[in-house]
Amino acid sequence: MSESMADRFAKLRSLRETLCKKEKNWQSAFEAKDWIAEQLNILLAMVRDQNTTCHDLENRIEDILCVLDPDNNKEIDDDE
Repeated sequence: MSESMADRFAKLRSLRETLCKKEKNWQSAFEAKDWIAEQLNILLAMVRDQNTTCHDLENRIEDILCVLDPDNNKEIDDDE
């Protein structure tokens, strides 16, 4: 009976660890979504600003892509 309880506690500990990992994954996903929404709002404000140049927009998009896809961004830089 004692071993059965120990097995149950071990299973509960394992389930808790699994849930904690999933929670961290969700938290990271929500932070990423929030960051992307923030960047898009900044980009939208730039587009609506008549003083913003195409070069400013290009730089902003490159900055965002650098974070989201650093490997592909190197290829873009190499093409210039």
